[in-house]
Amino acid sequence: MRRIAAVIMIAVLVISFAGCGGGSDESASSSDAVSLLLASTQAMSELNGYRMSGSISLGMEGDAAGGQDDAISMDVDAEIQNSDGEMRQHMFVSMSGYEVEAYIIGGVYYQNVPGQGWQKSSVAANQMQGLSLGMVDAAQMEMMAGTAKASQIFEEDDETVALSIQLDQDYFQASMDLYYDYIEETGQQVPEGWDEMVGAITDFQAEIRIWVTKPGNLFKRMEMTYKMSGLPQVGTVTSSMDVDFSDYDEDIAVELPPEVEQAPEIELTQ
Repeated sequence: MRRIAAVIMIAVLVISFAGCGGGSDESASSSDAVSLLLASTQAMSELNGYRMSGSISLGMEGDAAGGQDDAISMDVDAEIQNSDGEMRQHMFVSMSGYEVEAYIIGGVYYQNVPGQGWQKSSVAANQMQGLSLGMVDAAQMEMMAGTAKASQIFEEDDETVALSIQLDQDYFQASMDLYYDYIEETGQQVPEGWDEMVGAITDFQAEIRIWVTKPGNLFKRMEMTYKMSGLPQVGTVTSSMDVDFSDYDEDIAVELPPEVEQAPEIELTQ
């Protein structure tokens, strides 16, 4: 169970480091797609706020799946406020009939666990859990741009332009390095079995597609799929994420309720 739990944590973390048709433009250069990605990330950071909704699916192929094809799926609804250079997030995550309310403010992740109440955890634990899903974080997008295996603008019409970024083992390693940096900064320890699992992953392939509005360069939709292999006793892990963005520059205020501010701190790295 601990091995499978570590796999799920790695898989979700990778996602978090992570908007009349004119047809595709195969001549569009890789640099055009990367430039658009970075410009759109900047445009999103300059908004007062926005909302997003989407779903995430995670599946395993191999002994750990027990011969079952059922995937783990989550629905996410969130509102994001950009305030003085900080991205403040309020979200609801639904999975298997349970709904968890959460905030990410000031590098701290707060969640209302069913039957347990409000709890908070550190920045490192937040990144490990990958619960900044679908948020347009500049550092994460720059990492994608810098490690892209290939990129292109594949679709454009009067209202949107769509770009595709293909990622490989370089992006996976950069994601893990970023996580280790968070762990070191906060003086925590990696979860049991983490180093072994990361070292076993030798084949990672992913594609992220982002639809951007014209004009404005704002994220409209994001899709990400990936597959990583080489995991002993687990096999292959596959995942997908679909996120839609809306309500740009709405008057969104993300503030902690008084009872949440007093939430006890927990460790999620064991």
